[in-house]
Amino acid sequence: MLPGLAVLLVALLLSACGFSPIYKIDGTRDGSVSLAALALPDTDNGRLLAQALNGRWQADERALFDMRIALDEAARDSQLNEAGVGARIELSYRLRAELHNRQDGTRRSIELRHAANVARSGSGADDLAQKRNQARLAMQVLAEQLIMRLSREGIGGQIDEARP
Repeated sequence: MLPGLAVLLVALLLSACGFSPIYKIDGTRDGSVSLAALALPDTDNGRLLAQALNGRWQADERALFDMRIALDEAARDSQLNEAGVGARIELSYRLRAELHNRQDGTRRSIELRHAANVARSGSGADDLAQKRNQARLAMQVLAEQLIMRLSREGIGGQIDEARP
């Protein structure tokens, strides 16, 4: 009886605060987003993002939008010791997506960010491996955020019916 009451109380609290769950991505039936074209940077992070987006978008000539993505990565030392050497590396990633509406020519931008923090090791090779692993995770997170944002704004499922 007590667990059922707790579930009911949580449900009431969530409904009172305006919470609305996301059940599925609003794109096509398989959950992918339709775009006329997707341009990614030819960099390591661009290739990682392409892998993360694999299967999450589909090319459709009738789609209303095409998208160009730019990626930025920054790293800085933090928690400096008395010698000025950082004990941690703070990594930040920024994805800028420019959406072009092919029907009316308007453009809009979406900017997403992800940050990570890793401990500096005694080996430069280990630090590089950690940074690469964090970049892979960051691109997966940014890909998820991008697909959810496109879905929430209804961009990925818009088709220009006038196109054959």
